[in-house]
Amino acid sequence: MYWDTNHLDADTKSGLDELLRATAQSVRQASALAALIQDLRDRQLAVLRGTYPAWDIALERDSTERLWWTAVSRRPLTVELMAEGVMRIVRCEDAIALATALAWQSALINNVENRAGSPHVRPAHRLQGRPA
Repeated sequence: MYWDTNHLDADTKSGLDELLRATAQSVRQASALAALIQDLRDRQLAVLRGTYPAWDIALERDSTERLWWTAVSRRPLTVELMAEGVMRIVRCEDAIALATALAWQSALINNVENRAGSPHVRPAHRLQGRPA
């Protein structure tokens, strides 16, 4: 919650003091909220790194200062993996989207590694009505 300071008169000492108190309260609240958000991001990052150790996972900002959750595969990509749809870099807007994308990438990698005789999860482009 932020304090409404529009009614305060900064031309008087008492008005200026009240404005400073209200501003300090708003700054404290904004700082606390920023700390909570950073703590949540840190925990999400730790969970993703623990769940997907084959990927280097980080938070990155692009040239427009937009925050991206990025995962770079630690494994070399073979022709078979690329043909299956495995990507070297996965970039998403939030942690949940990245977790979903990495789960999908893991399924595709498992397809290649377990090709002989086990069930096959088809790449997304084959699930959209296009022939295999």
